[in-house]
Amino acid sequence: MEMLRILKFTSLLAFILSCDAKVREYKLLHKNGEVKVLGYYLDGKAHGYWEGYYPNGYLRTSGEYYNGELVGYWAWYYEDGSVFKDTTYDYPKFYE
Repeated sequence: MEMLRILKFTSLLAFILSCDAKVREYKLLHKNGEVKVLGYYLDGKAHGYWEGYYPNGYLRTSGEYYNGELVGYWAWYYEDGSVFKDTTYDYPKFYE
């Protein structure tokens, strides 16, 4: 879980430092008001750390996008919080 916190912080910091880019937060809620999806768009593409949640607040999925593509470590969880599947996607060669 510590690695996930580091990824979130790193992604957020990258957005703050990219002052000339158009960054927009994306948040979708369940009917009960709990967060369903939380992430960011950069120039119209999913970019940075994203999370999806079950209606009970437990994490459903988490991972990072780079210009709309899945990159790095992604995990999908059962509703009880245990890992259902995880995988690591390659970063583009030009990723900095």
